[in-house]
Amino acid sequence: MSAQGVNEIISKIGADAVALPENFRIHDLEKFNLNRFRFRGALSTASIDDFTRYSKDLADEGTRCFIDADNMRAVSVLNLGTIDEPGHADNTATLKLKKTAPFSALLSVNGERNSQKSLAEWIEDWADYLVGFDANGDAIQATKAAAAVRKITIEANQTADFEDNDFSGKRSLMESVEAKTKDIMPVAFE
Repeated sequence: MSAQGVNEIISKIGADAVALPENFRIHDLEKFNLNRFRFRGALSTASIDDFTRYSKDLADEGTRCFIDADNMRAVSVLNLGTIDEPGHADNTATLKLKKTAPFSALLSVNGERNSQKSLAEWIEDWADYLVGFDANGDAIQATKAAAAVRKITIEANQTADFEDNDFSGKRSLMESVEAKTKDIMPVAFE
């Protein structure tokens, strides 16, 4: 790289810099100053209040917040900038929420196949944190939902039809299974 090329790069930086004769590398002089040339930081917290306060206080044009719901994580890039004036993207706030015991318990049964007994016991164990809902969306107390799960009656019916003719035959088999309970059955929990 020529000296003229180095000078052009230095003039575009917008900060104090100097080219030293070490293969003409550019060295930042910020570390020798009393203060930084610009603000940058990296907050990492599990507190929603701290995250929002930091993000709101330092938000600038072009600030973006990226949310990863599956991992309960959010990152605000406070100096991302805009298309016309991009920023350095090195001032960030990261929120990583901790899983509570009830939430971890919910994740452990979500999508898993459970026996009737184990599901009813799980609902009873976590009843303080659950609300059941019937098919119409009406709320059911968790204790009543657990009782409904415990008292399920399953009826299975099978019907078979056979028909034989000289040149043809027909057979059909129909099965129906129905689960009933005297109580209102929950279809979802919150």
